[in-house]
Amino acid sequence: MRAKKEKLSIKAAALLGGALGIALLLSACVTQPPLTATRPDEAAVSAPALGSYAAADGLVPVGQTKVRLRYKTYPEGYEQLRVVRRSHTGQTVAAQVALNVGLAVALGRVGGVGAQSFTKDDLIGDPVPELAGQAWASNPGMTELPQALGEIATRVYAARAWKELERGRSESGWTREDMAAAAQLPAEADAPINVGVWRLVYENLSGDDELYRLQFGAGLALASLRFGLPPIPATCLYRSEPATWTAWQTNDWQHLRDERAKALAYCVDTLGQTKGSLW
Repeated sequence: MRAKKEKLSIKAAALLGGALGIALLLSACVTQPPLTATRPDEAAVSAPALGSYAAADGLVPVGQTKVRLRYKTYPEGYEQLRVVRRSHTGQTVAAQVALNVGLAVALGRVGGVGAQSFTKDDLIGDPVPELAGQAWASNPGMTELPQALGEIATRVYAARAWKELERGRSESGWTREDMAAAAQLPAEADAPINVGVWRLVYENLSGDDELYRLQFGAGLALASLRFGLPPIPATCLYRSEPATWTAWQTNDWQHLRDERAKALAYCVDTLGQTKGSLW
């Protein structure tokens, strides 16, 4: 019995730790005001493409700016689609009760300790084994989203470089070398991306409807550090309409493929609407 309690306590700690990481990652979705540009021309996506620049002296913005992942490493299996089932909530409740009882005994509190609340959205779930290794089922935030945002970042930094070149052309003292340096785009954007968990989450705790909703979120740590301030998060959070597990699986997971494309497009568009000056 003691071994079982210890096992539950360890599991509770692991689950709560994982939930905390997700909550911190996406907390800006509910705690931060929108950072959408107030005018269309302020949005990052509105920056002109590299090919639109032309100059008589031949000096135009050059290079490509990438958006990097904020963290160098992620938990094993993070790139895989995960599923949160009703049973995960039950297991976590049991584990958390055991953890609270253990804490109460350790602290000598007769009345026990208050339970730490959680929701199903805090759970990580399990990987879907049959989708392991399928690129079309992987977390879109690990590769495709950074690539798409890199294209936007390149335009944003090109617009800044063009302004510098224009300033150099209008001021005295700028050498050709100074101008060439101003035209070079940085290899990485100041704003890295946080990637949320890629998962299917059960819709209803009671009943047997077997409905699941696809969830995906990501956020940019916008470059307020350039102004001596903490990073300002801009976030996207995609939730599909609920569908049965069978519907998700039908036709080689076609519904998942369709919703994955929607989730990626939504986050690219949402994050691209933030002010270009914050990138």
